[in-house]
Amino acid sequence: MCVWCLGSLMKEDRIQGVGQLRNAECGLRNNDSFRNPKSEIRNREDHRVVITGLGIVSSIGIGKEAFWENCLRGTSGIKPIRGFDVGAYQSCLGAQIPEIDFKAFIKPANLRRMDRIGKIVVSSVRLAIDDSGLNLKGEDSNRVGISIGTGLGSSDTVDQFFRSLLKEGPIGAAPLLFQTAVPNAITSHCAIEYGIKGVNITFSHKESSTEMAMVFAYHLLKEGRTDIMFAGGGDELSEPLYHVYSMLGVLSPGRRKGIEGMRPFDQDRNGIVLGEGSGILVLETLEHAKKRGAKIYAEMAGVGLSGSIDGLLRYDLKGDSIARAMSLAAQKLGTVDYISAAANSTPDLDRAEALGIKKVYKERTKEISVSSFKSMVGEFDGSGGVRACGLALSLYQGMIPPTIGTKHLDPQCDLNVILGQSKKMEIRSAILNGCSNGGSNISLWFKNYSSP
Repeated sequence: MCVWCLGSLMKEDRIQGVGQLRNAECGLRNNDSFRNPKSEIRNREDHRVVITGLGIVSSIGIGKEAFWENCLRGTSGIKPIRGFDVGAYQSCLGAQIPEIDFKAFIKPANLRRMDRIGKIVVSSVRLAIDDSGLNLKGEDSNRVGISIGTGLGSSDTVDQFFRSLLKEGPIGAAPLLFQTAVPNAITSHCAIEYGIKGVNITFSHKESSTEMAMVFAYHLLKEGRTDIMFAGGGDELSEPLYHVYSMLGVLSPGRRKGIEGMRPFDQDRNGIVLGEGSGILVLETLEHAKKRGAKIYAEMAGVGLSGSIDGLLRYDLKGDSIARAMSLAAQKLGTVDYISAAANSTPDLDRAEALGIKKVYKERTKEISVSSFKSMVGEFDGSGGVRACGLALSLYQGMIPPTIGTKHLDPQCDLNVILGQSKKMEIRSAILNGCSNGGSNISLWFKNYSSP
C-alpha cells in the first residue's frame, strides 16, 4: 500500500483492524467485490514446499544438464573478460555466460523490449518451466507467482541512461532505457512473458538478493497463499560494475600480490572474480506437485535470517550472525550433511563463515561436507539462484561438486571442504548460505525428499 493511500484511509477513520488494512488495495477501500476467492488462503495449516523445476543460465552451462555435468567435472567458467576493455585494471578475469540466442526462449515481440539481464532471467524461467513439466495454461494464473532477487538489475542500462542524461540533459534521456533501468522490470518481463498474475515481487539485497526472494516464496507457499512460485534471480557482469569493484580493491588480485582467481577458503585467496547468470527454482506445495505427478528434486524445509552491524562493506568477522541464521534455518541440525557455502575467496567472508559453521556444529564440523559453487561461477549479487539449483541437484543425485582452485586450506578455515573431485554420498539435508557485506545473512534448509 502506498503512503498516500494509507494516510487517506487513516484520515477517514476507515481502518478498523489489521484484516482491513491487509485487504486494502491502492486507491480502493476494503470491498469484497475486488477480492478473488480463488486466491484466498485455502487452509491455515502449514504446507510442505518442494522443488519441481530448475532453470539455469550460467558461465558453465545453459540448462540443467550442461550446468550439472560441468559442476561435477569441476569446470571453471572463469575466463578473460570479453566485451569491454579491462586494460586499465589489475584484474582481467570474469565468469561470463556464453553467447545465447534468446529467440529460442522469448517471444520476438517481447524480446526487443528487454535489456540483457531481463533476457537472461526470462530465459532461465523458460528453462525452469520446461524442466518442471508445468502447463501454465492449465493452472489458475492467480495462484502462480514470481519472486526475483537481483543486486543491481540492469547496471549496463542504468549506465547508458545516466550517460545520456549527463551529456544532453533531461531532453536527451531515453525513455525506453528508463523503464528497464529499475530492478523490478526483470520480474515484470517474466510475468508478462508467461502470464503470471499472482504475486509479483523483486528483492534487491546485495549478495543475498536471490536468497531473500526464495525466503519470501517459501513463506507464501507454506501458508497456502499460492500453489506455484518461480523463485531465484540473477545479475549481469557489466563494465561499470567491473570498474566499481576494481576501484574498491575487492577483485582478485586486488591490492595484494598473487595470482588472479577464485580460491574459496584457500590460504592464498586474494579477492573475488565477478560472474553473472540466473537460476530459477519452481517451488510448489507438496499437494499441488503430487496432484500433477511432478518430479521432486528436494524439499525446502526451513529458513533463517539474521543481521549484523559491523559496517556497510564488512561482514560479521566473529561469525555469530552467520551461525544464528544457520541455527534458525534447520529444525534438525543433526541431519545436515552438506553446506553450500557463501565463501567467495575474500579473507573476511570465508573466515567468518568457517567460524559460524564451527560454532553451530562443534564436534560434528568435520563430518559435514562443504563446497562453494562460486569457485566455478564467480561471485555476483544474484548468485543464490544458481547455487540453489546446484544444491537441489546435489540432494537429488547424491553428489557434491568440488571447490576448485583451492589448494591449501587456510588454517582458520579448517572445514571438510570438498576439493579436487566430486564426492558421492547420501545427503539427508543441506544448507545454502547467503551472506552480504552490510549485515544480511540468510540460510535455507533443503531436505532430501525421500528423508523423513
